[in-house]
Amino acid sequence: MKLIIKEYLSSLKERGELDAVLPDLLSQLGLNVYSRPARGTRQDGVDVGAVGSLDGGPEKVYLFSIKPGDLTRRGWDGESEQSLRPSLNLILDSYIPNRLPAEHRSRDIVICVAIGGDVQEQVRPELTGYIAQNSKANISFEEWNGDKLAAYIQSSFLREDLLPQQARSHLRKSLAMLDEPEISYRHFAALIRALSAVETLNDAQRVTAIRQMSICLWISFAWAREAANMESAYLASEFTLLHAWNIVRLYAGKENKTARAIETAFFSIFTAYHQICSEFLGKNVLPYADKPHVVSSAVHSACSLDLNLKLFDLLGRLGADGIWAYWGALRCSDEEKDLKEARLRETQMYTEAVKNLISNNPALLLPAKDDQTIDILIAASLLATDGSNRSFITSWLAEMLERARFSYQSNGKYPCVLDAYTDLLEHPKSTDSDYRENATSASILYPSIALWAALLNDDTTYSNVAAMKRDVLQHCTYQFWYPDDRSEEHFYTDSDSHGAALANLAIDRPKEEFLAQVFGECEHSPHFKNLSAVKFGWWPLIIVACRHYRLPLPLHLLEGLRSKPKDEGGFAAQASPSGPS
Repeated sequence: MKLIIKEYLSSLKERGELDAVLPDLLSQLGLNVYSRPARGTRQDGVDVGAVGSLDGGPEKVYLFSIKPGDLTRRGWDGESEQSLRPSLNLILDSYIPNRLPAEHRSRDIVICVAIGGDVQEQVRPELTGYIAQNSKANISFEEWNGDKLAAYIQSSFLREDLLPQQARSHLRKSLAMLDEPEISYRHFAALIRALSAVETLNDAQRVTAIRQMSICLWISFAWAREAANMESAYLASEFTLLHAWNIVRLYAGKENKTARAIETAFFSIFTAYHQICSEFLGKNVLPYADKPHVVSSAVHSACSLDLNLKLFDLLGRLGADGIWAYWGALRCSDEEKDLKEARLRETQMYTEAVKNLISNNPALLLPAKDDQTIDILIAASLLATDGSNRSFITSWLAEMLERARFSYQSNGKYPCVLDAYTDLLEHPKSTDSDYRENATSASILYPSIALWAALLNDDTTYSNVAAMKRDVLQHCTYQFWYPDDRSEEHFYTDSDSHGAALANLAIDRPKEEFLAQVFGECEHSPHFKNLSAVKFGWWPLIIVACRHYRLPLPLHLLEGLRSKPKDEGGFAAQASPSGPS
């Protein structure tokens, strides 16, 4: 296990990765972390500052300068300002005399060289000489290399009484099976379930559990990146983020030591999730979305079903990551104009990628199964953040409806409620009316197309959905899904069924009556607004949960579109930047 952890540490970058893990490790060791990494602020060589006692010794101040991987000659004293020696000089010349908190100045100071790997032999004499020359009565140096960090992680996060052998076994198996993503993910999910059983944990144990979840996710990310196969890490990051929120929600809004520790660990998990998504999509989808059939060809399967399933999955992932970027822009204050503009540009990049992916891959014009509506809704919701995309949404969904009707009437590969892969491969295996009716017994696809058509004033498509229901799908139950009073307890872990369906939709009535029916149900149900992810400003977690656990998106997210003029955006009426930042 120590070798696994050391390999993970050596592959981490300094900014946003190694410096995201170290503060949690120090907190778990009992130190009080008073200074964390920050962008855009002067740090004078100190990436992390902490105070406390290690291994039963006296209380000291620990100042960490973090460098990724092995310490090479260039990393020690190269031309870059990020080299280690200039950073250590800044700590001695500027940070200690001028920026060390006054309440800590009477304590001994330990300057810690934190590296994910090892000090290379050609650098060792220079580092040793520097330490000997600059050590004083109250200032000493320590080397925290990959071995030392791995030993601390193993003893503090993964020791026997905290992480049982079975859980450590799941982590090892998950890493060993990265080339088989489904198996790897299954083992990682079992690990996270074991760590996040909140019902049996006290406050201190929950803090430890969420930190362990963070460390395990970072390990999975590092190994997956090294193996150039991010699929398992992507699924694991969604699962970990949702289970972590299931702990965070118990402390959200509180101002105490436990709540702050849990929130900090959650942000570490969120950072890993965001980087994993960016890594996966940035390498596998975004560079190729604008090229005809390239993403389709990359699926490497002669089976049209494989192609269809993967493309809709990628569509949902692009949409979800774009919505996170939009959420980030909404949370920016008036003083953060540059950051807001950057996040809006990122949102636009994902929006264009979604449109290009659809335009260049015709498989996205007809889903194979009804629950791919979830990915369609996520993508359409992202597109709706910009009012100029309304015509694209209407033309895409109109084409989808036309193809679905033709496929059903010609007994082709029409959308069905079947879910098992073997059943989908054989579909349609009969022209018998009983089979066809069973395969289309219910649908969220067609009412969702009707809903978007009504919201975007596409009378033709709305009428065509009603005509399809009247002419060929009289047996099909059109329905929408709404959270209920059990959803808060089960939404983030999928531990049990929850939610309620609205059937008998008024698609045969004018679109105003249809909208009044479906959104009237939103108004009469308080359960969505009572979801902790919504109350505390983290509403994209609902979208992640719907994508991961295959739940239809709550229509509450689209309420804003109903009241917006034709040329404006309006996705996510609940997209309030309130809540913990």
